[in-house]
Amino acid sequence: MPSRPESTTLMPRIGVAIKWTRLISVLAVLSSLVGAVVMFWIGTVNTFKTVLLVAGVEEPVIENSSIKLTELATIELLECLDVFLVGLAFLYFAYGIYSLFIQLGRKDPDTPSWLRVSNIGVLKKTLLELLVVLLTVVFVEGLLERLSFRSLEWTYLVIPLSILAIAASTRLLQFASEEEPPTSSEAKE
Repeated sequence: MPSRPESTTLMPRIGVAIKWTRLISVLAVLSSLVGAVVMFWIGTVNTFKTVLLVAGVEEPVIENSSIKLTELATIELLECLDVFLVGLAFLYFAYGIYSLFIQLGRKDPDTPSWLRVSNIGVLKKTLLELLVVLLTVVFVEGLLERLSFRSLEWTYLVIPLSILAIAASTRLLQFASEEEPPTSSEAKE
């Protein structure tokens, strides 16, 4: 009985093994979901603490400060917004990795259009856009803190410059994706 060359039986096995390694991405999905839940919990607790602060039940943490209660509440709520946005980023990342690597891009008609992730480039672009929003919130929050507690320094302009750089790179990514020729499957449609 002639034996098959070992390379012909080995190659399909390697292909199957490689296809199953995509399930390792379950770790990224689960970790991101846990991170999202933690961030939502932290945001909820901090929002509740801010409500108690405004209601007068809880004392301000900052003593001997000239900051008004409304300014402090605004800063605290901006921090909560920042935490919720990070939680949403984790949630979107988890869904994107799930749909790309575990679901293998199968279309679910019940999925809203804003949640559809067609490729890794779309996921990266959306996360970059979210990063711009996060940095903007951090900048405004820091600006309020600095104006309330101490003077503003020129070094604080690094954050808006980084926001502009990321926004410009995101825009360049959008132009690059518009210039790409359609794939053979897109050309048939």
